[in-house]
Amino acid sequence: MTGHDLPAGSRLTRRTLLRLLASGGLALGAPACASSPALRTSRTTALIDAEPWGGLGTSLLAERSYAPRVEGAIPKGLRGSLYRNGPGLFDRGGRRRRALLDGDGLVQLFRFGDSGVEYRARFVRTEKFVAEERAGAFVYGTFSTQAPGGVFANLLPNRSIRSQAGITAVPWRGRVYAFDETGLPWELDDDTLGTIGETTFGLPRGLTLYAAHSKIDVESGEWLHFGLEYGRTARVHLTTFAPDGSLAGHDVHPLPRYSYLHDWFVTKRFVVLHLHPATIEVRGLLLGLRSIVDSLRWNGADGSLLMILPRDRRGGGIAPRFVETDASFMWHSFNGHEEGDDLVLDFVGYENPDHFIGPDPLVLAVMQGRPGRFDHPGLVRRIRVGPGGKRARNDVVAAGNFEWPRIDDRLLGRRNRWGFVASARPKEFFWNAVARVDFETGSTEECAFDGDVFTSEPVFVPDPAAGEGFEEGRGWLLVELYDGRERRSSLAILDAGRIAAGPVARVLLDHHVPISFHGYWRARG
Repeated sequence: MTGHDLPAGSRLTRRTLLRLLASGGLALGAPACASSPALRTSRTTALIDAEPWGGLGTSLLAERSYAPRVEGAIPKGLRGSLYRNGPGLFDRGGRRRRALLDGDGLVQLFRFGDSGVEYRARFVRTEKFVAEERAGAFVYGTFSTQAPGGVFANLLPNRSIRSQAGITAVPWRGRVYAFDETGLPWELDDDTLGTIGETTFGLPRGLTLYAAHSKIDVESGEWLHFGLEYGRTARVHLTTFAPDGSLAGHDVHPLPRYSYLHDWFVTKRFVVLHLHPATIEVRGLLLGLRSIVDSLRWNGADGSLLMILPRDRRGGGIAPRFVETDASFMWHSFNGHEEGDDLVLDFVGYENPDHFIGPDPLVLAVMQGRPGRFDHPGLVRRIRVGPGGKRARNDVVAAGNFEWPRIDDRLLGRRNRWGFVASARPKEFFWNAVARVDFETGSTEECAFDGDVFTSEPVFVPDPAAGEGFEEGRGWLLVELYDGRERRSSLAILDAGRIAAGPVARVLLDHHVPISFHGYWRARG
């Protein structure tokens, strides 16, 4: 790493900025040379007509609220609300975001009651969304796309990027909170999905930072967060809320490398950051030449570094433990747990994230109707960290083509046997199946859908008929589908113990839904 290798969100000093401007030479004399502008792609039809999966990258232009038709019988024990979030709007004013992962947050609600299913889909009305709706055009830069206006408009991208609240939507204490990788979360009404506003959870503004992936420990009732701060050094903020919503702990630790991280691990006694070697080349970013995505670099030869801290850090002064392991890029974890003195960390890992970082990555190319690069699939992997060791094993549990891992959330931080994940055919990026992984044997059971039907992250819902006893895996999987022939979406309900038998019911929507990232279940109280 050089002194210029600072990632997005850096807090620049005047001296650092002047040095970078000087080293950029004539770059500032050519505003048009910015390389990550919005695309000139049709607003509604370019992808949906070109590819079976095209609807996943096509904006939803109107919010929805209705009672959808149900095919089959909804299980009697399935009563509660499923919240899903993802980028629902990629386009404005004839311009288009550059990456499939990048758009204004669209939160969906499937409410299962005794009289049937209710459905809502509403955009999170963030500061960015409202300003761009009013302008009828893009105003701010985003994760993949620079703000309009060329180099000068993007000199300090941390000042122009705003939260899109488009990754997770987590129910907590009677509200729903929509998270992004940038900015504070946005609070929503849990019934109407109306936007209440940006929230600090009652903490002083600027005290802490939040990433999109939090962890709720069902046993302790705690809500745990990490957030990354990039400046002269990189730092991680670790924040925990008690079951009553009060602040239970907050501390900050320096990071040894500038990794781009999306998810993490929480065990019963520890938190673990997987610092994979995905970094940002900052010179072009701060000079306004590239977006954050276009500035990412993969340095696989550096390996991955695990940063391990105890959950109980009261009293402070606790130094993290660092352990090396083989390089693997991680979007999402299954779970982490302890076996004696060993830490066991399960996740989907890529030997090389060429679908996201590098020349012509797929998540950018598909927004232009091209296949792009995707040579290295996601594998179900397990890292085992022994006591006192400086290097950890990183093994493949199940080979295939996976993403969107989940478990029975009641087992967060505890040993689990079953994991649930979306699966794709070899060499294909968009998922057409869901699988159940047996972490004891490494075997998988799969439910595959027709060739033009694409799956999303499976969300496990426990069967309340089990009573107070605990039976892992007894319940249902809720999986949103997109049918590329009918150009409509649906929600499939599968028996989690017999997924190969196919859906027991489907909630049929009368429209398509763009790619939806994550879902969270709240049982009826």
